[in-house]
Amino acid sequence: MKKFIMIFAAVAMVGAVVVGLINKKELEGKLADLKEVGVQVRDTTAKLGEAEDKRDDAVEKEVQAKDGRNQAAAAVEGVKQNLKIVARSLEDVTAELKKVEIEQKEIDLAITKQFPDGNIKTAEDLNMSLTMLKDSLTENQNKKAELNAQLTSASQAKQTEVAKVKEEEKFQVTRAEKLSLNSLVATVIAVNKEWGFVMVNAGRVHGVSADASLLVKRGSERVARLRIVNLESSIVVADVVDDSSVSGINVQPGDKVIFETLN
Repeated sequence: MKKFIMIFAAVAMVGAVVVGLINKKELEGKLADLKEVGVQVRDTTAKLGEAEDKRDDAVEKEVQAKDGRNQAAAAVEGVKQNLKIVARSLEDVTAELKKVEIEQKEIDLAITKQFPDGNIKTAEDLNMSLTMLKDSLTENQNKKAELNAQLTSASQAKQTEVAKVKEEEKFQVTRAEKLSLNSLVATVIAVNKEWGFVMVNAGRVHGVSADASLLVKRGSERVARLRIVNLESSIVVADVVDDSSVSGINVQPGDKVIFETLN
C-alpha cells in the first residue's frame, strides 16, 4: 500500500510537472500576446496624441482666422464711419460755399445798383477801386509830407511866426473838418440783412471819425441810427443800433445818411 501511495505520489508529481510545463508555455504565449498588445496600445496612444495635437493646431488656426475676420470687419466698419463723417463734412462745405456764393451775388447786385454806369460791377471791382483810392491818398499824403518838409526847411528863420501860423492853421483845419462833417450827407450803398450790416459811401477822407453817430433818413422821415464798426478810407461799415429802427421800416440802399456828432 505504501508503495502504491508512493508510486501514485510520484505519478502525481510527474503530472504536476507536466501540467506546469504546459501552463508555462501557455503563460509565455499570453505574455507575448500581452507584450504585443502593449506595443499596439503605445502605438495607438502615440497616434491619438498626434491626432489631438493636429486637432489643437486646427482649433488654434481657426481661432486666429476668426480673430482676423473680426479685426478686418472692425477695420471695414471704421472706414465706413470715416467715410460717413467725410461725406457729412463735404455736405457742410458745399452748403457753406453755396451760402457764400449767394452772398457774393447779393453784394454784386447791390454794387451794380449803386454804380449803374457799369464801371464797378463786382466786389472785386469795388475793392480795386478802393485800392486805387488808397494808393492815390497815399501818394497825396507823401506829396503833402514833402511839401511840409520844404515848408519847415524854409521857415526855420521865422520859428515864432511859423508856430503861430501853424496853430491858426490847425484851428482852421479842425473847424473846417467839423463844419464839413456836419454838412456831410452820404448814401447807403449796400445792406446785408442776414449779417445785419450796412455800407455807407463815406469814410476817413471825408472827415468821418470812428465814434461818429449816423442817422439814416428816407426823404424827411427818420429810418434808424447806425453805429460804425469798421471805418475805411471812403467806406463805412456799420450796424443798426438796437431799438433805433422805425417800426415797419428797414434800411435800404439809397437811403441818406447824416453824420450827427463830432469830436
